[in-house]
Amino acid sequence: MLTTKEISNIVDGKLEGKPDIKIYNINKIENSKPGSISFIADDKYLKYLKDSKASAIIINKDLNIKPNGQNKAFIKVDNVYFAISKLLKLLEKDNIENNGISDMCFISPDSIIETNVSIGAFSYISENVKIGGKTIISTQVFIGKDVEIGKNTKIMPGVKIYNGCKIGNNCIIHANAVIGSDGFGFKPNEKGEYEKIPQVGIVVIEDNVEIGANTVIDRATFDETIIHKGVKLDNHIQIAHNVEIGENTVIAALSGIAGSAKLGKNIVMGGQVGVSNHVRIADGNKFQAQSGVLQSIKKENGSYMGSPAFDYYNQMKSSIIFKKLPELLNRITELEKQIEKLNKNNK
Repeated sequence: MLTTKEISNIVDGKLEGKPDIKIYNINKIENSKPGSISFIADDKYLKYLKDSKASAIIINKDLNIKPNGQNKAFIKVDNVYFAISKLLKLLEKDNIENNGISDMCFISPDSIIETNVSIGAFSYISENVKIGGKTIISTQVFIGKDVEIGKNTKIMPGVKIYNGCKIGNNCIIHANAVIGSDGFGFKPNEKGEYEKIPQVGIVVIEDNVEIGANTVIDRATFDETIIHKGVKLDNHIQIAHNVEIGENTVIAALSGIAGSAKLGKNIVMGGQVGVSNHVRIADGNKFQAQSGVLQSIKKENGSYMGSPAFDYYNQMKSSIIFKKLPELLNRITELEKQIEKLNKNNK
């Protein structure tokens, strides 16, 4: 529980209204109840304000509205989303807690486990593993030989980390993710049979990376598949062998990055984006959902859409024309008939 005055101080806001209102939770403006705080980031949500039962509302300071009888306090801030993020972090309840080391897990005697590490029941820590302080390993986690995991990292239930892989500090790996499985390497022989190419590299995940549930990151053929610091990967993503993903890149669910592709920094990819093998993508580019990136992109900070992906604005123009194709075909067919008729009359 926090008072409106305390919340105002936490989010660096300007309080208008009662300072001592007790707030117990955060909710959407249309679903709020007394004792909750909500937020309005732009004008399109103002329609909910009249009927909202929220006891307090966080708003952008450029919105010229005042508290009324129902909404007893407003907290005006520079950026509503940053303010809400601060509050959510205070109210967040961890999915897994540090409960120490379970009697029902296995830890190889030659592994190095630093202080305040938690390891859940039925987890398996293989030979020569290193786990940094305050890291939490949940239940039914497998950690292979020679794996290194940094400090304050959270490994959720069912995660599998194959031999030799390296995980940085302050990472989160969600349930059933697989780190370091074999890359998709096969070569047909003279009989047309596919022979497996051994995958002897590793996966390196740097600091502050979050990996979604059921996401798979393949080990490199020789060297390293690298996920640089600050990367955020959603659920059900496939990262193939030898891929490199630049700092602070975010990729939404069901996307696939093919082998040896290299993505730059601060790239944003919507859901179901596909990137072809060996493609290079420059920093700061953005891709709409279901884009197919078949060629390298050297220009930075562009926006792309479609499959094959090209400039977002040109794609939108093209989609308008595409919708008119049946009409245009009819017009062309009619013009052809008229031209044919004119040619017959002129003979």
